[in-house]
Amino acid sequence: MTERSARHGPRATPREVADAVASALFLGYSAPMPGGDSRYSDITAAHEARLLGVPALAASLSGAAASPVGETVFEAVSGSVSVARYADLRAAGYLAPLARAALLGERLGRTLGGLSNEDARFFARALETAGPKSFGQRLGRALDYALSAGREATLRDAMRFAAAGRSGEPMAREYARSFEITRELARPALFNALVRVEATRPALVQAYLEVLSEVVDLDVAERAGRKEAEEVSRMANGVLKSGGVYSRRGLQAITNLDGLLRSDGRLVPTATETPIVAATFLLTLEQGNGLLNHRVRPAPRR
Repeated sequence: MTERSARHGPRATPREVADAVASALFLGYSAPMPGGDSRYSDITAAHEARLLGVPALAASLSGAAASPVGETVFEAVSGSVSVARYADLRAAGYLAPLARAALLGERLGRTLGGLSNEDARFFARALETAGPKSFGQRLGRALDYALSAGREATLRDAMRFAAAGRSGEPMAREYARSFEITRELARPALFNALVRVEATRPALVQAYLEVLSEVVDLDVAERAGRKEAEEVSRMANGVLKSGGVYSRRGLQAITNLDGLLRSDGRLVPTATETPIVAATFLLTLEQGNGLLNHRVRPAPRR
């Protein structure tokens, strides 16, 4: 894969990054992605707790040019915990290298290639601050292994270790593969949905379904097994064949899928939301806040 889409041309300003982070998180947290958290339901955390942490995440990530990626993640997590007693470590982990690359005007590959042992130490502290429930044990073990291997081992080495295997850690997979899913699948899916539907909420849901149909959710694979995770992806593909957000039949299929996933907590695709949030961040930086923020529509009455 090329990294052309990871180049952010002129450097983004801290204000632009902060605005893009806030937009991506507020919109992503509120969209009713099937089986996931939204303003209509709480799965992993209270919706209000997630929203309360957004300003701290935006403030820390807007300063990503001045701090290493790991330190930025730790500051974002610590600030969020102090305000809301909750931190979205995965969102901070996804957005920190993207924000740093944008602020420095450099290729994402260079940002990831510059990760160090110190980044791993800060990331381990962020994981400890966020709490053991924020991730499975795979990432923690990978960080421990890297830190015990000496000063030459970097955060990216730890991520590559955590990403190995058929049920690797999803964020680690993005670090290891230069955010391939975020940039090459989630971002174009979201942009194409915005072109067709011209409203933010359904566009985010459509992009989520497209990513889920193409990429097995690794959290589901870890909890329920690979076979069940592949079945979830097949169900998402069936919803898309029914029309997705573009037809009444598709909308009914989305509702049915949502109920099915919520009936068994093992099947909740918790790894699929964050690439959509990260893609929202990238599009907001590239196109301006108006691309998504000016397309917000009132929710239908229930």
